[in-house]
Amino acid sequence: MMQTAVTQDMPLPRALGVLGGMGPLSSAEFVRTIYEHVRGEREQEDPAVLLYSDPSFPDRTEAFLAGEEERIAVPLEAALRRLMGMGADRLVVCCMTAHHVFPLLSDAVRARLVSMVDVTIEALEHAPGRHLLVCSNGSRALGIFERHPAWARVADRVVLPDADEQAALHRDVIYRAKRNVDPHALLPVLEAALRRHGVTSFVAGCSEVHLLAKAFLASPRGAGYACVDPFDLLAQRVAHGAAHAAAEPALV
Repeated sequence: MMQTAVTQDMPLPRALGVLGGMGPLSSAEFVRTIYEHVRGEREQEDPAVLLYSDPSFPDRTEAFLAGEEERIAVPLEAALRRLMGMGADRLVVCCMTAHHVFPLLSDAVRARLVSMVDVTIEALEHAPGRHLLVCSNGSRALGIFERHPAWARVADRVVLPDADEQAALHRDVIYRAKRNVDPHALLPVLEAALRRHGVTSFVAGCSEVHLLAKAFLASPRGAGYACVDPFDLLAQRVAHGAAHAAAEPALV
């Protein structure tokens, strides 16, 4: 039987590196979403995706609100470099709150990072109507979205929950989703918030919300609703090969 020797000189395939584990279910769901969007006839034509799921990262909201950015930035840099060493030429962090420390990362890492905040704002610029922002307490407190240079162009169409609503979405939706609670059991809180503000669309401003959005839009509760979901949008681009196209300004 002929065997092919694997050497260190063999080129690695071009791949999207996904840093997950924050939380594990949502990052695994993102990878699943990529392959759900694949339309090729042969699996050998599907995109290569490297998922590095590390749940040991400290809680991002707690760390940042305590002013302890280095607790996240240092292991984030190490994990992303590990993905680069495995052949990832584009990097995605499946945690919107973690984007807070992107400026602290090395130039080499940031050059390969896809900003999910960029993808979100770009999508909002083309999405009509008003949209409820559903994100973690950390993202709200740090102004993850509001600090974006193009925020002013979409701000009048983004509804921000009040303090009590934000706390409920963080506690009863996002953090319960992290603990493997059936997504369908969490949907009433989300639906109530949408009804309260009279909107028919929401922003998946957290990787857990991507998981919930899929369940919500596929359920009877989701009839007539829409979601600006950057994770789904990026998954479509990766599935269709756009992540490695020659011109990819929307991904960096």
